[in-house]
Amino acid sequence: MVAALYGGNGQTQTQARMLNNSRYVHFSCLMQDMAEAEVRKHQCQPDVGSGHIIFAPGEFFSARYGKDYISLDLMVEPDALADVAADDYGQIEADIRQGFLVRTSTQSRQIMHTAHILASRLDHPKCQQLLLQSAALEFLGAHFSSLKDDKFPVTLPMREQQRIMTARDRLLHDLSAPPTIEQLSREVGLNQLKLKQGFKILFGTSIYAMFQKHRMDHARFLLKNKNVTEVAMTMGYSNISHFSAAYRKQFGILPKYDRG
Repeated sequence: MVAALYGGNGQTQTQARMLNNSRYVHFSCLMQDMAEAEVRKHQCQPDVGSGHIIFAPGEFFSARYGKDYISLDLMVEPDALADVAADDYGQIEADIRQGFLVRTSTQSRQIMHTAHILASRLDHPKCQQLLLQSAALEFLGAHFSSLKDDKFPVTLPMREQQRIMTARDRLLHDLSAPPTIEQLSREVGLNQLKLKQGFKILFGTSIYAMFQKHRMDHARFLLKNKNVTEVAMTMGYSNISHFSAAYRKQFGILPKYDRG
């Protein structure tokens, strides 16, 4: 299995036409902004938090990506996939044998949640291989679960989506001092229940989990030039052991072993 994170250039949309010359089955999740592709007249226009499975060796793709898009891609060879997926492989085996598969799931909290975990570990060069493999398998399992799920997707009115996006921006504004859920709720004009549910639907994670992920990502960046104590204080921790425990939970390694 090979996992990779792809992102936009932050300035303009990107368009491309490319030949898929690999024999991998691709399990992907759009994590931010937009992306769309066409292969054999099959349109792939996933929503943020939805997954898609593609197997199209030798086919040309036309694709367009938003300037801020982020997508996670897990690539697995068919034989290896048959081994790790066991009975679940039967859901796509016929299409794989025929040499072409395009499946898109609805928005899935499980796919988005496992994508965030895998992305955080993938983006960490010193993450233990076992933890990385475990996250990859969870991400793979979420895709197969979505193929079985016949429930209608949970959607939100556009106005609520905009307020939740505002709440996310406010939440991540100061990573050393998070607002309370009550404060967020009051500032964006949504009750606490809708706010919590909205984060789960749009981002596949809880309010606290999103904050903590970004907090630890920034802490990892600061460790390149600061010691553990300095980083812990900068990120709002008065107890160094609490910071170390949170860092290890996020990345599978203590911060003292991750200094640049």
